[in-house]
Amino acid sequence: MRERIGNQRGFTLTELIVVAAVIAMVMAGVFLLQQSGQQAYLLGSNRVETQQNARVALDMMTRELRSATSITTVGSTTDLTFVDQNGQTIRYVMLGTNLLRTADGVTRTLIGGVETLTMTCYAVYDVYNGTYTTTSTPTQVKVVKISVKTKTEEGVQAGLPGDQRALMESTIKLRATLS
Repeated sequence: MRERIGNQRGFTLTELIVVAAVIAMVMAGVFLLQQSGQQAYLLGSNRVETQQNARVALDMMTRELRSATSITTVGSTTDLTFVDQNGQTIRYVMLGTNLLRTADGVTRTLIGGVETLTMTCYAVYDVYNGTYTTTSTPTQVKVVKISVKTKTEEGVQAGLPGDQRALMESTIKLRATLS
């Protein structure tokens, strides 16, 4: 056996392999933790985005419809035109995945990522049956129920954690038509 010269110290191959294995396991754990955090962030931010889009659209539509002086056109469940308290003609319509707002001929996108939009117009509320009677006659509209379902705007594949949906509804009683 050879004699050590001076104070030479070192690691054996076995010790180096064990240390490398421990470092690899720690790094794998850190990687998995980082991946989980990133997925949680993506899920949360996309959920907030979809809810905020639906909330913005519903809030604006509710405020304007509540103060409408008259409904001028009930085109379909995705198209509604009315005159607000300032005499401005406003139209909400869904085109593709965008909710458009037209005010006196100027059209702008209110929100994108709309999956479904339903605007149902009602004439009267039947107290005995607890139901509304639907109408397509603009002058008979007393109540409008709006349902907006939004989805993540960025192209997230369906079924993945980032794929989020939000559904919000509001029932609006038109102030000008209540008598």
